[in-house]
Amino acid sequence: MLDGIDPWGLTGPNGLNSVAATFIGAAIILLAIGCAVGLVRWLGGKATPSSEGSTKGLKMAGASVLGAVVLGSIGGAVQWGSSLGTASLMPEAARPGQVVIDRKAPKTTCTSQAVRDFDDEDPKASQPKRAAVVKEVSNGALTVGPGVQIISLKWYPTGTDCSGQNTEAASGTEVEMRIYDTVALEGAEEQIRKHTID
Repeated sequence: MLDGIDPWGLTGPNGLNSVAATFIGAAIILLAIGCAVGLVRWLGGKATPSSEGSTKGLKMAGASVLGAVVLGSIGGAVQWGSSLGTASLMPEAARPGQVVIDRKAPKTTCTSQAVRDFDDEDPKASQPKRAAVVKEVSNGALTVGPGVQIISLKWYPTGTDCSGQNTEAASGTEVEMRIYDTVALEGAEEQIRKHTID
């Protein structure tokens, strides 16, 4: 997930890679100068009767080799650490994995509701025919009594026919009926009744 992202500080003139290169370069220079000076002192100590000079020369050469190894190791470790990739720096549980989502097929392919505006249809259906359509679409859950006029019906049909002629509502969707109730206690009023298909 984080691979391919170049965090600040890895590259550039002051980045970690430059620091690693500086350590490795310093190790090479220390090795060359320390060994050269140590060998010169060692040879100088051998040429003169002073054995202390040759011992110091050997110690200087050995110390320069040891210092070069330490500096080179530090530079190598910095370079290796900066090339690991940022994903390996994450805890195991936080690393990206494969997630398989097993989804059931949709109950309907219709993205918009089928609408029957009965009052706008030509020819207009009678109230008993409207009630029959409502009963068929809602599986008998929405019914109307006397004095109730059905104005419109909305639902999500099953399958690929999304027109108002497909009267089979998709499972889990909502059927909405708009009515005009002329026998309501408070007087005639428009109402909306809904039912969710099982």
